[in-house]
Amino acid sequence: MLTATTYPTGLREGLRAAHAGQGLDIHTLIATPAGIDPHARLAIYANGYWLRLIECLQAEYPALSRLFGQELFAFFARAYLSQHPSSSPTLHALGARFPHFLRGSQRPRQGQQRQRFPLELAWIERALSEASRAPGLEEADTDAQMDAAALAIGLPCVVCLPATTRLTIVSHTPERFRSWLSGSSSNQSPPVGRVFLAVRRHRYRVGIEPLTDWQFFALRHAVCRPRTLVECAEAAARRTGRTAGELHALLALWLPTAQASSLVVLRSSSATPRFADM
Repeated sequence: MLTATTYPTGLREGLRAAHAGQGLDIHTLIATPAGIDPHARLAIYANGYWLRLIECLQAEYPALSRLFGQELFAFFARAYLSQHPSSSPTLHALGARFPHFLRGSQRPRQGQQRQRFPLELAWIERALSEASRAPGLEEADTDAQMDAAALAIGLPCVVCLPATTRLTIVSHTPERFRSWLSGSSSNQSPPVGRVFLAVRRHRYRVGIEPLTDWQFFALRHAVCRPRTLVECAEAAARRTGRTAGELHALLALWLPTAQASSLVVLRSSSATPRFADM
């Protein structure tokens, strides 16, 4: 019965799959009293299953659900679940690819642009959910040596991004996202250009935080693996047009504050101090 009721393309195809794969027909799958249509009875189970999955997606993307409205959200959710059926024992994995699916559903036509705000809001909601579940820094010890003065004079330092930090570039202000995430009403507003954002968790509370361009590109350089402070400064310099020495000084001042808010982790490095050209 599970094969039939959960089949991505619907109950009819699910019954065919159950018959082809296991030799079962509907009368074998479900017992019905005389005069009751077994197809109608099984359809009730199938509809209940799909409604429950859609409710799970709505619970994971409440702001997006309010933005779309119940009908439109259910339309996209049903299409998504048909392409990406539930295959994990935990429902947390159910909506992992939903933002990517929505992006793929908005194939831009000539003369038209993507509706970026729903895509960005979906990404942020998923990132907040992942950050809330990832191993955090609440019980971790910080390196007391990593203060601004020590970094400024060249103390070797490695920048690490914890699993609770996510980075993105969006086209709307943090205030607009926060208003939708908090459940308050929000007027439509046009895109404002590139906005650099971080999703982070601090003391078990998740949130979004705006970044400058140099902060963003320095941290993004350390996403895949830990990087030295000098490497992060050089990466940010390449993307912003500022000098590596200037950004090294700015990062030395800012990174200890970023660590105090659980955005990054700073570790000692055995490498010899190296100073960027000023």
